[in-house]
Amino acid sequence: MSQKLSEEKAEQKNMIWALFFVTLILFGMNAFFPNAQEKAVSVSPTAQNTMSGEVVAGQKILAQGAENQLTRQAQTQVPTIQRVTVENDSVRGEYNVLTGGIDSLSLKKYKETVAPDSENVVLLSDDYKTASSWTSPDTTVPVPVLASPNEKTVLTTETPLILKGNNGVLNVDRKVEIDDKYLISTTDKITNLTNQPIRVVFNSVLTRRLEKEPATSAVHQGFVAVLKDKLIEEKYQDVKDEAFDEPTKGGWYGVTDKYWQTAFVFDGRERGQVRFEKTGDKSYRASFEGEAITIPAGETYTHTSRTFAGAKEINLLTDYQNKYQIPKFDLTIDFGWFYFLTKPFLYLLNWLYGLIGNMGVAILVFATLIRLALLPIATKSYESMARMRKVQPKMVELQKRFKDDRQRLQIEMMNLYKREKVNPMAGCLPLLLQIPVFYALYKVLSVAINMRQAPFFGWITDLSVPDPASVFTAFGYLDWPIPAIINIGVWPVLMGITMYIQQKLSPAPTDPTQAKVMKWLPIIFTFMLGGFAAGLVIYWTWSNLLSILQQKYIMRKVGVK
Repeated sequence: MSQKLSEEKAEQKNMIWALFFVTLILFGMNAFFPNAQEKAVSVSPTAQNTMSGEVVAGQKILAQGAENQLTRQAQTQVPTIQRVTVENDSVRGEYNVLTGGIDSLSLKKYKETVAPDSENVVLLSDDYKTASSWTSPDTTVPVPVLASPNEKTVLTTETPLILKGNNGVLNVDRKVEIDDKYLISTTDKITNLTNQPIRVVFNSVLTRRLEKEPATSAVHQGFVAVLKDKLIEEKYQDVKDEAFDEPTKGGWYGVTDKYWQTAFVFDGRERGQVRFEKTGDKSYRASFEGEAITIPAGETYTHTSRTFAGAKEINLLTDYQNKYQIPKFDLTIDFGWFYFLTKPFLYLLNWLYGLIGNMGVAILVFATLIRLALLPIATKSYESMARMRKVQPKMVELQKRFKDDRQRLQIEMMNLYKREKVNPMAGCLPLLLQIPVFYALYKVLSVAINMRQAPFFGWITDLSVPDPASVFTAFGYLDWPIPAIINIGVWPVLMGITMYIQQKLSPAPTDPTQAKVMKWLPIIFTFMLGGFAAGLVIYWTWSNLLSILQQKYIMRKVGVK
């Protein structure tokens, strides 16, 4: 690793000296030949960025020999405007003219905390930014620097950013647009001004430095892409030892967090290589290097790319997917294995939230609707459990009578089931059918961005974090450090109580060991769910209450005390 760093430093030193001598030559030409500046070779955005002392994120993915090309494409002038303000109703940030990427971006509609004076969420910054550039595998071909003809340019929904560059070899016209949400579209028109064909390559890159990697959770955080219509998810630790490389045509790639994402969307015709890698201590990079595109003499090539940087709002992502034909763009949200259930559930929860205005109440109504939908299945399960509970004294009597004769016990138990018309498996199958539903609900409540910082009632000011009213701190009145595992809030305790009541209504296992284990489950789940989001625990508690009411009704109907 140290040897590699030394080699890179040596290359950078050589490049700086080369740029210095080229600059002297060009200044000398300008002094003796005033018109020579019009014919001077222009520097690529990558080279300009190196001259200004900035680290160009895309430099590592250039084709072999591109570093040598940088010295041949140097020029003495840089654009007067390097950064342009980006602003609409949803975001505010800066677009870097030299790197062709976003240097900073904050989300206006989302705050860092629930405090009234909290700052907006910062998505992109010095530690997390994008860049894109055009290069040429032909080292004698320069790529012009782009500049804005208007020094007061601001990129808004109504005013696109117009950039131009012409070095006598290539003419580039760039139009950068942003919608009213989180999508920036860049259209480049590259004209070959020579009488020979010219090859160009499009590169894009996203770099990120993490002081602390995200904790393991049910929601994927890390690299994500859809390449060749296939979803790819790579955690940061997955690329520590070996980089991920995959060829593609079209699609998109990026980096995702629980609620936010930054992604590059390719031109549908575009072929190239996507790479995820660890580049240094706590530093990661997602990049794309396109295949060389040949522009015939005198002709113009038009290229469109898009950058998404914002909140993972399901309706918006689906709109982008349909409008711009972005393959599976809704999968930026981690729906899990049961996508066919999770996505409709998320739409339903969002619709209820829009109707009611309180996410906590929406969760309660949501749980009630799901319980009603599963009512026939659950009823059969509870009826079977009630009948099993009714015959349980007879089962215990048989176990005592034939405790030394296992074969005879099995025969007598089967006869008992036939006489009482009880099917011991009838209660299991409906419960198994509900497992995908419960998992999908869990995923929905984990990924729903409307859960974030959504208040309920009382002390629950954020449904996406654990219940803060810890029992072991007297619900916040005592200020002392306690281990996270015993930091149990009020709602997890209520969940444990409802689980205990529900367990008491169900037939106890006839095996003494199993019975003892079952008694501990409410306590185990109470501590386990203590660190879960309050919204999830509230849903679980309410669902338990509905189950208790349903079980009590069925037990009375069957005649069980």
